[in-house]
Amino acid sequence: MRTRLLFQLGLMMFLQYAVWGSWMPILSGTLNSRGIAPDQIGNVYAAMWATCAISPFLGGQIVDRFMPSQIFVGISHLLAAGAAFIMSTQTEAGGLIMWMAIWGLLFSPTLAITNAIAFFHIDKIETEESLRERTFARIRTMGTIGWIVAAFVLAAFTQIINADPKGIVGPITEMRLTALLGVVMGIFSFLLPNTPPSKAPQKDALAIRKAFSLFKTVPGFGVFMFISFFAATEFQFFYGLSAQFLGSKEIPHSLIPIFKTISQVAEIGALAILLPMWLPSKGMRWCLLLGSFAWPLRYLIFAIGDPVWLVVLSLGLHGFGYAFVLVVQQLYVDRVATKDIRASAQSLLTFVTLGVGNVLGSIFAGKVQAYFTHQVDGKSITNWAPVFILPTVTTVICALAYMATFKNPVSSEEPETA
Repeated sequence: MRTRLLFQLGLMMFLQYAVWGSWMPILSGTLNSRGIAPDQIGNVYAAMWATCAISPFLGGQIVDRFMPSQIFVGISHLLAAGAAFIMSTQTEAGGLIMWMAIWGLLFSPTLAITNAIAFFHIDKIETEESLRERTFARIRTMGTIGWIVAAFVLAAFTQIINADPKGIVGPITEMRLTALLGVVMGIFSFLLPNTPPSKAPQKDALAIRKAFSLFKTVPGFGVFMFISFFAATEFQFFYGLSAQFLGSKEIPHSLIPIFKTISQVAEIGALAILLPMWLPSKGMRWCLLLGSFAWPLRYLIFAIGDPVWLVVLSLGLHGFGYAFVLVVQQLYVDRVATKDIRASAQSLLTFVTLGVGNVLGSIFAGKVQAYFTHQVDGKSITNWAPVFILPTVTTVICALAYMATFKNPVSSEEPETA
């Protein structure tokens, strides 16, 4: 029973992030090679993140109150697969932005809800908080493996369908693969163990309203969310620009997703080994600080730009930072929220970081790149050093802010002590 449950939850995370990882590492490079302007590429990414600011509340509300979580996830993925397929045929910025927004509107609620599904079933097999968090970290590792595998599947898929390896002409291959994997995830979701709506007493008809009450009831929650929002605005200098940056270093377009899996390999090491080992003994604060200082170091190396081997190896700092910041953020929210609003509380975190933070970050990163991009002999050339100096400074500020304000939380299920 336990082994089967952990396998199902692990495969759920594997497919969830394989769908996303099919396009996220390379799409900006593909669009750049097709002549889409840098600021418009930023808008394409912003369209996806904007849906993270809108749809998770509806998704969290539905599964907290009305619909089994696995059914919602299955329906969402099947509909998103159709949107991804249509997006693969688009050639103009307007169409790309519209269909990315539709895909994100359907996909983004499932990010928080798959977390909530995992936490719900982990509660049944783990009674201690430290074991619960360790088990989630290992399950979440399967999502990272799915992201890695998607890069290699994309390379094989490109050859199987005889797509352009440079991504210049024809349908957008990564969106075709996203559609295919979305269908697989949608069907599999219906086979997950049942995760019913909460049966806890409902004094407030809207779970999300209670989730917002965490700003009042949990000391330091508002400061934590503000710093997390500010940090999220800087993520897009990596997510949206790194494929183009690596391409400028003469790394072949078809190999960029594979090179970028260095980030996920580092993330696996952090999630599967370091985080489960250090989180129980060191606590959330220590782990959060380690991760938050990894990001400015990576951006500094990007700004320097040479040697190329060091730039490539620095991709691992992203994975380390992701595990020690974003996953700890999820664990923190899960610990301070009561059981009946955990899905909505995760959606609140998604709204602040993956939603509003990444929308503004995508637009900002695109405009910064456009500002430092000039035409040279008919080609668009970006001066990358000043582009990456900016997020180097801002992520240092975020790390220092976490250091000054974050304290290890007390579980919402534990009684307060004098």
